[in-house]
Parts: sequence; C-alpha cells; structure tokens
Amino acid sequence: MNPETLRGWLALILVGGFSCVSFLTVILVVIGMLQSNDGVDILKTFSSVYSGFVGLVIGYYFGKSDKKSDT
Repeated sequence: MNPETLRGWLALILVGGFSCVSFLTVILVVIGMLQSNDGVDILKTFSSVYSGFVGLVIGYYFGKSDKKSDT
C-alpha cells in the first residue's frame, strides 16, 4: 500500500468516524434516548477534541493546488 492510499484511508476513517459519532449523538437526542443537555455536552467535548484533526485532513486534501507555479 503506497503512502498516498494510506493517508486517504486514514482521512476517510477520521472524517467518517467524526461524522458518525456526531450523527449518532443527534439521533439519540431526537428519539429521546439521551437528554438534550447531555447531547450538547457530548457534542461540545467531542468536537473540541476532534475538530482540529478533521480540519487538518480537510485542509490537506482540499487545500492542494495542482497548478504549477510560474516562477
């Protein structure tokens, strides 16, 4: 497995895991299995820990420019 493929899979797992946990927390609040105050606390804590990593991944993959410099 080449490094670019490995980075792609790790990015997919990180962003996908972040999305799944956030979505699951919201669903549990909506169906009533989790109180809204607890759900907000979970989302705040989880977002504060993982948003930096997710931002790095998104910035790396979408911040790339394939244009060549004219220098």
